Amino acid sequence: MAGFPKWADFTPEFAVSELTRLLAVAERGVAALEAAHPVTFEGLVWGLDDAVRDLVNTWGMVLHMLGVMNSDAWRKVESDFQERMIMFTMRVSQSRSLYKFAKSIAVEDPMRRRILDRMVQEAELAGVALEGEKKDRFNAIKAELARLGTDFSRAVLDATDAFKFEKDGKTYTIDDANYPLTMKNCPDREVRERLYRARVTRAPENTARISRILELRRELAVLLGYTTYAELSLANKCAPSVLSVKAMIDELDAATKEISEVEDVQVGEMYEGEGAMQPWDVAYCAERLRERKYAYSEEELKRYFEFEDVLKGLFRLSKFLFDIDIEEVKGSDKPQTWHPDVRFFSVKENGSVIANFYVDPYVRNGQKNGGAWMNEFSNRDDRRGEKPLAVLVLNQQTPDADGKCYMPFREVETLFHEFGHSLQCMLTRIGEESAAGINLVEWDAVEVASQFMENWCLDDRTGIVVPEDLKAKVKAAKNFRAASLCRRQLAFAKTDMILHSESTEDPNVVKNREFRHFGIPLIEGDLFLNAFGHIFGGGYAAGYYGYKWSEVMSADCYGAFEEAGLADDEAVRRVGRAYRETVLALGGSESAYDVFVRFRGRKPKIDALLRQQGLA
Repeated sequence: MAGFPKWADFTPEFAVSELTRLLAVAERGVAALEAAHPVTFEGLVWGLDDAVRDLVNTWGMVLHMLGVMNSDAWRKVESDFQERMIMFTMRVSQSRSLYKFAKSIAVEDPMRRRILDRMVQEAELAGVALEGEKKDRFNAIKAELARLGTDFSRAVLDATDAFKFEKDGKTYTIDDANYPLTMKNCPDREVRERLYRARVTRAPENTARISRILELRRELAVLLGYTTYAELSLANKCAPSVLSVKAMIDELDAATKEISEVEDVQVGEMYEGEGAMQPWDVAYCAERLRERKYAYSEEELKRYFEFEDVLKGLFRLSKFLFDIDIEEVKGSDKPQTWHPDVRFFSVKENGSVIANFYVDPYVRNGQKNGGAWMNEFSNRDDRRGEKPLAVLVLNQQTPDADGKCYMPFREVETLFHEFGHSLQCMLTRIGEESAAGINLVEWDAVEVASQFMENWCLDDRTGIVVPEDLKAKVKAAKNFRAASLCRRQLAFAKTDMILHSESTEDPNVVKNREFRHFGIPLIEGDLFLNAFGHIFGGGYAAGYYGYKWSEVMSADCYGAFEEAGLADDEAVRRVGRAYRETVLALGGSESAYDVFVRFRGRKPKIDALLRQQGLA
């Protein structure tokens, strides 16, 4: 199959050669565009895209390989080119000529106006107005922050890979696939304690990096005229202000506090060890409580969620809701992949392929970053005839001796979640690449489509066969410890927002105070922040609240299906098509808020979230 990345040929050596060549090509292309003085949308937006596309795509492939096939060779490529890429990006973003062109071009189409307005805003946030020493300092900060973020992520990856604990002939690890299962199901307190302590004290070298990152972000914000980095972060998000974010957190804090206290007492009653219950006992005791209350175990439930069955069920549900067909591409027609485990699928609508995606399913300690994510290699672009190409990266346990991979239910939800992201990328109706898919979708609304899909994991329309009595128990247990889990997310969001707003306190002092307020147990020497990649190694700085902000809209979207009647196939199809043609189709062509209003006919309400989580 032609037209897809040649992963087998994409070696570190090839990447070095290509990046060297493409940096020069892109520099010449941008300079030529500046000299051409474009006066039309096509001349500027398309011209800039043509100038940098190959370089941006190649660098994206390098970053992808670092995430899924990490090695010393790929790390060297990143180290050698990261600063050069940042300097080129800043050179384009800070081009006074391109900035003036974007401000002067008149367009009537609202989507094109939105694209140009975002170009103007991004230039301003990139320091286009800075001069002399301030500009030099701004660029130096951006380069240093990039290096710190890379080093932060590498430290977490290496620390996770390095830890092994053996007892009674069994080896335990703290990777994202195995650690949660051990903490829930291992009766040996010594094992749980060793793993817990190792997990929450990972990467001590990141302590200094965190302080430096926060210091540099504060300086960066001030250079751009903002009081705090949080204000800078919110400049291009849905949330109107830091105060509005804190108000949402406070509202959910008040709604969950008393319920979570009851939940904690119930978990504590399950503890049967010596002395006081410790943080490494919580997940184990909570799982025993859930088993007692709902009379099923996670291990029992796993048997009904074999990975292949879950994939098929997810695709069957997508057919029902959105009228698309998903087919795996195998054999000689399958494009190259970066690892033998990686699979490739095509998405069809009315018989025609409209998008494609990879699935990289299994954990690879030392090579693959923890967690799960979706990225796009290409977006819809009608002028080029390009279709969306996405990747879903998971960290499932590797198959057993029979080739089966049984999924804990939380991992089922994770797969549905990441597939929701990919649907917004792949089912876009927008042919202008700059606004297609998740492009221009505000960061604090980008989780709406993903969280929405989690609601359907147990829907009968997946065809996943689970005994009705067990399914009823799982549904009844859906909100098990919902308040405590909500407060955990609130603790992350509040800590993030404080660290990036008014606080200059020691980050761990802030974290400890907020975690205790929200009821999260701690041990002395806890270094949770040192592995908090979302805000120190990823894109969620002063934006972690976006998970909850999105969840309000996501729950409200699912509320439309509840109101229509979940048992009514025709009604669900009708609402599913409406959701597909708004939230999934319109991408960033309009603000996420306006897209939501198009679907729901009103502004978002928090009622559905509280009701669905049993917190009303």
